[in-house]
Amino acid sequence: LVLAGGSRILAFATDMTRPEGVGQAVQVTIAQDEPGDQLANRLAAAGLIQSTMLFEGQLRFGGVELKPGTYTLRKGMSSPQIVARITGAAPEETPVPVEAPRSFSITVPEGWRIEQIAEEYAANDGDGGFDAFMAAVAAVDRSQYDFLADVPADLPLEGYLFPDTYTFSATDPERNVAAMLANFDNKYDQEMRNRTAEMGLSLHQVVTLASLVEKEAAVADERPIIADVYISRWEQEWRLEADPTVQYVLGQSGDWWPELSGEDLFADSPYNMYQNDGLPPGPIANPGLGAIQGVLYPENTNYMFFVAKQDDSGTHAFAVTKEEQDANVAEYLGDGS
Repeated sequence: LVLAGGSRILAFATDMTRPEGVGQAVQVTIAQDEPGDQLANRLAAAGLIQSTMLFEGQLRFGGVELKPGTYTLRKGMSSPQIVARITGAAPEETPVPVEAPRSFSITVPEGWRIEQIAEEYAANDGDGGFDAFMAAVAAVDRSQYDFLADVPADLPLEGYLFPDTYTFSATDPERNVAAMLANFDNKYDQEMRNRTAEMGLSLHQVVTLASLVEKEAAVADERPIIADVYISRWEQEWRLEADPTVQYVLGQSGDWWPELSGEDLFADSPYNMYQNDGLPPGPIANPGLGAIQGVLYPENTNYMFFVAKQDDSGTHAFAVTKEEQDANVAEYLGDGS
């Protein structure tokens, strides 16, 4: 009965004595005839155990005898392992079993917005779910990333969580966000930063334009052309009239990029580029490298308009004049509007 009871206590204690700092070495000296409760208090103070009661129970029910001396213990050792060490039943260096952190592979496509990444984190049973990931993004210390210097403090980090395939931690959303930001920093290399300065643009402006290109261009070859159209309209102080900016305003869980009606184009938001001049306050999605390069190296055209062909090609018809655009709209949309 004593052995059975002791086994139950040992098993329970294994789960209750897992402090932080796993693997860190701590030297403990046990004096001759030191009381078990005194030792338990010292081990707890050193961060080696969490429950003095359970540790003392193991000593008492296990019928063990402490051996005076100095021992190297490690945080993360279970109470049974510690007892084995200080009673001479285990070698000096007892392996510390470390539970493998939960993780999962995730591919973040170009053009996803932050909420879509957060939903995927939650769908893979990430601790804290959607809200935890969004909180991790909001908690980023922006001063640690020079490429965020131009991002207004009241804006989210939309545009800077670089699309790629990652191994995400299921327990540490902050680590996931940091990995995505580090990837952006690596991908947006010095040559691209030099080109940004050469164009007279800020990095934030480039990423903002690239997010529009990402959402409009389904074909890689059209990215530099669409980028040129947006840059030309912006430089000539024409409104961008970009549908994805309205989708960004109206998107919600279950439909982050909704189909638009004519009435939607009047949505009240600084991001709505049908109703506001210049660029939106910031990116509307997280663009990939191709869209960013499309902005940095736009095609040299005279186009000022484009319309999706509404076929399986995913391509657009481009126009120089409003008359040409109207003709393209009539041809591909069929309603003349």
